[in-house]
Formats: sequence, C-alpha cells, structure tokens
Amino acid sequence: MPDTGGTGPYDVIVFSPHPDDAEMTIAGTLIRLIRSGRRVLSVALTRGEKGTFGDPETRAREFAAANRVMGTDGRILDFPDTEIVNHPEGRLRIARVVREVRPQIVFAPYHTNRFDHHDGSANSDHPATGQLVRDGLKLARFRNVMPELPHHDVQRLFYYMVPKDLLPTIVVDVSDVIDEVHAAIRAYESQMKIWRVENTILELLDTIRKYHGIRIGARYGEAFLSDEALSFDPDQFFVV
Repeated sequence: MPDTGGTGPYDVIVFSPHPDDAEMTIAGTLIRLIRSGRRVLSVALTRGEKGTFGDPETRAREFAAANRVMGTDGRILDFPDTEIVNHPEGRLRIARVVREVRPQIVFAPYHTNRFDHHDGSANSDHPATGQLVRDGLKLARFRNVMPELPHHDVQRLFYYMVPKDLLPTIVVDVSDVIDEVHAAIRAYESQMKIWRVENTILELLDTIRKYHGIRIGARYGEAFLSDEALSFDPDQFFVV
C-alpha cells in the first residue's frame, strides 16, 4: 500500500480507480479544499498496471508528484486494474480505510455509465469504484462489522465523472486555480500521450471544465452529483 505520507483523521477522502483519475476530473476542487484548510486523502484503488501508457512504478511516482502539487496526501491500494468489482471483500476494504481516517465527505466516480467503449469515463473500473465506495460506506456505519475499529458514518458522498446524460447537482468554480490544475495533471507525464480526434488529453479536460464553468457563469468548473437530498438554507438562494 504505497503511501505519500500523512495520517488521519482527514476531512475528505477522494476514491479513484487509477492514479490520475482524481486529478484529471476534480483537481481544482481538491486544491480549493486544501486552501480552505481541509485535510484531503486521495486513494487510488489500483496501480494502473494495465494502462496503455506508463507502468506501476512510474504512475506511483507521478501520483506522489500530483499530490504534492495539490497539497493532498495519497495512498495506492492493490485492487487489480481492469478488474474492480463490487464484492464483499472490496466493500470491507473501503470501510476499513474510512474507519481509519474518519472523513466527513467522500468523493467517488458516479456509479453508473451507459456510454460506449470509446468514452474514457465509461471504463468499467470507474462505475465499479462508485458502487464499491457507496456500499463500503454503508458497512463503515455498522457497529458489528469490523468491531476492532470504531464505526463511522460519512456525512456526504458526492460523485464525480458525472455521465453526459445526467445533470450535475453541484458545480465548483475552479477558475482561479486552473494553473495548479494543469500542473497536477501534467505531473502524469506518461498519460500526456493520450489524445482523441487531434485533441490532447489536457485540451479535452479543459473543454469539459469550460462546459461546466459556463453553466455557473465561470470560466472553469468541476461537476458533482449527489443521490441524496442536500440541506439548503433559504439565505443560500442569495449567495452568488
């Protein structure tokens, strides 16, 4: 379980299937959380060993470098790349991490994606991670599951990698940290070889952030979805 340092408790855990998924999708939100004084742990379930570019050692170094850019701590687990499934053992492993570091908020990829095999966000590991985290958080609440660790109830689970056919619940303005976002993504030098229809990976990711930014009147935004109702004070209608 390679670790880039830091011990709990943490305010936030972001679970991702592979090193680079969190940075490519929500680096700006994580950076803003760090700047607001929150402690954030980034947990990659796999080493990305089946990816087209890079190898596990390279990706572990890049993961550590990206966490340094964002100010987050990091941990890499040893789930098998391309074979993440929502099974009892995996749910217990998620619950154990949650109980160890006791976050208030958890981020994970959205648990369902119906799109085609060319859509990178539809990688089978992505929704499987969302399902695994969702159900692992349930187990973390149960007092008689792993009684050697105190039970823990995470306040909120927010999903990233929102599929194209769903509207986000929340969009975070990341315009003022976009340079740091680019630096965190570029830390994955091995993944900068990815391109689609003559667009580099960075151009593709910027396009997605610009699309979500437009929805909230910002230059760049990062999207999240909650399956739970969110408490809302009437005064917040007037917050701009």
